[in-house]
Amino acid sequence: MISAGSLNRSIVIYGPVTTRSPTGTERSSFAKLATAWAERKSLSLKDATRAAGMEQSAEAKFVIRYRQGITTSMQVECEGQRYFVEAVDEIGNREGLALLVRAI
Repeated sequence: MISAGSLNRSIVIYGPVTTRSPTGTERSSFAKLATAWAERKSLSLKDATRAAGMEQSAEAKFVIRYRQGITTSMQVECEGQRYFVEAVDEIGNREGLALLVRAI
């Protein structure tokens, strides 16, 4: 179980949205979906090794309580810094999620 005391950072989760102008032009952007409490952790050797196989390496890891619908197409913001979500790993049996992220 994730202890509430370790979730000491507030993150904002953004999801992709597509809007259409009156002329029919589509525009992609990100909209705020939720705010969650998170713990920022340093990358373990396993995380760093996994990130090395990605096109861009992960820079941080945020752990949040389990939430459905979090995908790698999303972004998170913490303390004014935006990050791409590179990987989402479930912790336990829907206890939490580990988000490997890379700064934008």
